[in-house]
Order: sequence, then structure tokens, then C-alpha cells
Amino acid sequence: MAAHTEESRYGELDHAYVARLRTLPAADDSPFLMLNLMRYRDLADYPAGHPDAGAGLSGREADDRYAPLDILHELGARIVLFGDCVPGSHWDRVAVVRYPSVRSFVDMQERPDFIERHVHKDAGMLETIIAVCRPVGGSTDGAGRIAVELLGPDAAVPEPGAGRLVLQVDGTPVGDGRAWAFAVVTAVPPAPATPDAVVVDALIQELP
Repeated sequence: MAAHTEESRYGELDHAYVARLRTLPAADDSPFLMLNLMRYRDLADYPAGHPDAGAGLSGREADDRYAPLDILHELGARIVLFGDCVPGSHWDRVAVVRYPSVRSFVDMQERPDFIERHVHKDAGMLETIIAVCRPVGGSTDGAGRIAVELLGPDAAVPEPGAGRLVLQVDGTPVGDGRAWAFAVVTAVPPAPATPDAVVVDALIQELP
């Protein structure tokens, strides 16, 4: 993406995929969903000399300072799912953002106001997966509690349906080195979450 992301500590940048996003022809561009899985540091780790260094902020508080809600609004993007994970989950928070185009996401990375905020994300975020997704089918029927699971390339193709939204993962700009084929969002209850799923109390939900 941009230089500030190259130096981040919270995940691996997929350079080949990011290059593909940057060179995507306008004729092939379209809206997409960006899935964000977030795990925070207990205490934010700012660089020496930053005004918030030593302030005792939590990782979550630092990420809240990063949250580029106004920038997303200007781009025509919006948060369609947001929530905290239940205690005991590997992840702390999940969000899904709908972008009007790949170009809008790429251009956001170069905005000076966006780059300026990145120090807060890097200080607060211990680990993240950011996946570009496109809906396959199904719905979550507005459930207040959902389970989110990423499936690898060898997994069976999930069947969408009522209470089960299936998203195809196009790629992961930032991740942990693993490849993903699908993201499955399931309403719980009544459908039980699998052991690998993270359960989220969704505050905003307008999927797909």
C-alpha cells in the first residue's frame, strides 16, 4: 500500500496482491467488502517522542483514535458491520467496511490525513487480518450476535442460506501469511459457532 503500511508491525503485507489492486483496470473495478479482524496490545506502544507515548492508553483506545470515520464518509465508504468479540476470543473486534471501489481504498492509503493517523493504529494493533471480500449469497437475518470464520483454500465450498452469509475472499492486503478462500458469517444462536470461529456482538449490521 503506502510506506507507512510497509513499516507496520501488526501483519504481513501481501505485496503481489496489493500491486494487483493498484493496477486494477477501471472497467474491472466495483464495490467490495473489507473484513477487518483486530487484536489489540494491552498497552499502546507509541514511538519515543510522540505526544501519546507514556500516556497509558490501551491498544483499543489507540485504535479508536485512528478510526478514519470521516475519511470513509468522504470516500463514499461505510461501516456495515462492527462489534466486539466475546471474551476468550483470539480477536478483540471485527469490522466490515463497504468501499465503493478498489480505487477508493487504494487512494485512501495516500491521503496525508490518513497517513497521519496511522501511528495510532500501529501503536494499538498487535495483530490484524484485512481481507477483500465479495458476497456469494445468504444472509444473517439481522442477528445481534454472529460468528465469523475464515476458511482456507482446501476447505469445502460453504453453502449460503438463511442465517449464513458466505463471502469469497479475493485476497488479504495484510494478514499472517495464510491464504483464505471464504469468510462465513453465521447468525448465533441458533446456529452454533465452530471452534475456529470468532463470536461477535454486532452493533451495526447491514450485510451483505
